[in-house]
Amino acid sequence: MSFVTGVVCFLPFPSWQQLVSFITSASVLMYAGAPLAYGVFADRLPHWERPYRLPGGKVLSPLSFVVADLIIYWSTWDTLWRLGVAIVLGYVLLGGYAWYATRKGLPDAPRLGWKAAQWLPVYLLGMGVISWQGGFGGQGHLALWWDMLVIAVFSLAIYYWARASASVSGEIERSIEEVAVAEVPVH
Repeated sequence: MSFVTGVVCFLPFPSWQQLVSFITSASVLMYAGAPLAYGVFADRLPHWERPYRLPGGKVLSPLSFVVADLIIYWSTWDTLWRLGVAIVLGYVLLGGYAWYATRKGLPDAPRLGWKAAQWLPVYLLGMGVISWQGGFGGQGHLALWWDMLVIAVFSLAIYYWARASASVSGEIERSIEEVAVAEVPVH
């Protein structure tokens, strides 16, 4: 089973280095959501109790999103188009399951906040187009430094759009309560 899984994982990747690049980019893409989450929580739940408050978070948060997007961009077009395919497949599976679970009335049917995620397809497509036109494995139409400026401006636009379209406070609090872990007394 391990051999079959390994072979399947390597099919779209001709080398170990490309597989590692793909996994790294996917991880950075996941972590790019952290500055967005911080910005939304700072806007929507400013007085919510949390274990840590980031000094200068209003500046560091968008800057962190730009840096994450630069790292994603530098992973090259060859990696990003594969990541895009994986993301589309993931959304098709998630959307299909949500549709199925909702129709069957399953209690664990995921709630999909399409309004709050309206920026996401534009973000993913935009990063793909910039990478495709850029100099890191792309067409090379965006010269070095100009490409990074385009990424920075695009990232800031997406960052502030994502914050503006985020769920309202009540929906965020309801989502937090759904995943909150109840403390179990230790005997």
